[in-house]
Amino acid sequence: MKKFCPHCGAALPVDAEFCPNCGQAIAATSTQSTTQTTTTSSQPTTAPGTHTEYLSNTPYNESPRPGLITSTQLFYRDIFKLSKRMGRADYWWAILGSTLIGIGIYVVIAAISFLLGNFIAYDSTGSFISAAIYVIVLLTYFILTGIATFTAQCRRFHDLSYSGAFWLLNLIPMVGSLIVCIFLAQSSKQINNPY
Repeated sequence: MKKFCPHCGAALPVDAEFCPNCGQAIAATSTQSTTQTTTTSSQPTTAPGTHTEYLSNTPYNESPRPGLITSTQLFYRDIFKLSKRMGRADYWWAILGSTLIGIGIYVVIAAISFLLGNFIAYDSTGSFISAAIYVIVLLTYFILTGIATFTAQCRRFHDLSYSGAFWLLNLIPMVGSLIVCIFLAQSSKQINNPY
């Protein structure tokens, strides 16, 4: 009589109390003959020893704990990287973080222009300089965020096992962005993903 782990199906010594493969406690009733095999839902469905034996479509995220700050940092840090992948949680947290940064910039610019408007109301040179600074700050934010969003969407398509060229769906009038949004909301594809 041989003993098998009821969780992973590994062959065990007869006196084993814990499975050395998965670490689960072994009940006394898990002995079976060597000719009988069992299939449980947690057993791998591919051949033993292959790379995809333990690979599943678990969610992929580059950061260990996706959140507002870590995902937004990842979003801007990888602004020019197209060859990577970006998980669903990282992507949506980064979009939220980028939006909040944009709102923060608008609030700061509005507050500064309101405060400075009282001091430089009669000075056309001062108002021109402050307007130029505001335009430069906003333009820089929009350019950086536009590039980061483009590359993040391409990396997100890579995570779904699609080419980054699917980003071109955004160019379809009225429905393109909705189609891309539906794609980007899907979960990760780990199995047979070339990216």
